[in-house]
Amino acid sequence: MKNKFVGLDLLRFLLAVYLMVFHSIHQYPQSAEIPFVELLNLGGFATSTFFLLSGFILTHVYFAQTSELRGGTRAFFVKRLSNLYPIHLISLALLLLVSVAGTRAFNEFATLSLSDAADELVYLGHVETAFNFVLNLAMVQVWNPPYGSVNPSSWSLATLLFFYITFPFLAPRMLAVRKKALLLLLLWVAYMIPPIVASSMHWFGPVAVGIVTRNPVLRLPEFASGIVLYGLYREQQLSLFTETPGRRFLALVFVAVSFATAAWLVADGALYWRYIVHNGALMPAEMALVIVCAPAALPVGFAKLSVRLGNAALSIFAIHAPIFLVLIKILKLSSLGQSPLTCAAHFSACVAASKDVLPSMATYPLYLIGAVIAAVYFQERVVAPVRDKIRRRFLQKPATQETAESAARS
Repeated sequence: MKNKFVGLDLLRFLLAVYLMVFHSIHQYPQSAEIPFVELLNLGGFATSTFFLLSGFILTHVYFAQTSELRGGTRAFFVKRLSNLYPIHLISLALLLLVSVAGTRAFNEFATLSLSDAADELVYLGHVETAFNFVLNLAMVQVWNPPYGSVNPSSWSLATLLFFYITFPFLAPRMLAVRKKALLLLLLWVAYMIPPIVASSMHWFGPVAVGIVTRNPVLRLPEFASGIVLYGLYREQQLSLFTETPGRRFLALVFVAVSFATAAWLVADGALYWRYIVHNGALMPAEMALVIVCAPAALPVGFAKLSVRLGNAALSIFAIHAPIFLVLIKILKLSSLGQSPLTCAAHFSACVAASKDVLPSMATYPLYLIGAVIAAVYFQERVVAPVRDKIRRRFLQKPATQETAESAARS
């Protein structure tokens, strides 16, 4: 089905760019001097909105004009996994190559925390390291809560995998609910319970942080809310919020005020606010943003570009980390004052010395632009061909079957 939501394509892209900045900007100590840098601390807002968007767009693609999953369950899983797994596996391989070049140990894992301090690193034994790598390969690493993913950004892909598994069962049942607005409220309340309980019990250790912030079951209300929100959109019950420029403006003001308030609470509020802001408090603002962007119209040329950028959003999520690691390492090595030949001959020594170098932010805009361009080409020249080949292999009917079906129809 032709994608009509060019505004949502642009939103997907902007969320991916925001997350890229969130993961990288604080690697530069100078970033602390940027005005209102606290507004760059809400990576959870980008991820949560993306999960909600995924439920909304998938429901449009598979249930826009039908009460049954368009194309069937098998085709759905082949199409979803053929897009998700190549991105995940290729980006994981890229990160491992970059990590080896940077002398990162394979058994080095970060423990999860709510604080702003640098991630605490632990070194696991051979068996536990192998176990975590198997989990990452299978894209189920989010079910092992104490440790971050080998590729840090890939936890969101693993969560999407679980959402895809639930979608054929969940979507038709939620779309059949008559009181969808009430269902949205119940989903929001259910989503808020775990962070409130964890905060009240002072569960701030790595296991609790991993479960509350990344467990796919606890994050499911976001995806489910996207499904229900599309149901309301399909029934034309959301036009109340978008039918006039004034109402759209008020909705965007609500999003901006909610975002700024959440950023202030994360920066200066008590630790428990981080759970609540990350999981649930911003869901009304996230839904308002989707509602406003869904009917947005763009000029034809810009709409086509928005579709390309939106299609590359998952690739931006997946490969921005290895690209940044390469860039930051090059910047540090170039600041040592050693010739490239000298560093090539004494690579390990140069890498070790570069760890104490303060990188310059002068080239940061080039990283953002370069990462976006790389992600678009990665999606179109690598992921899309692999995806299409998998789909042809598992969805195309054999010639003998097509001949038999044609004969039966004649």
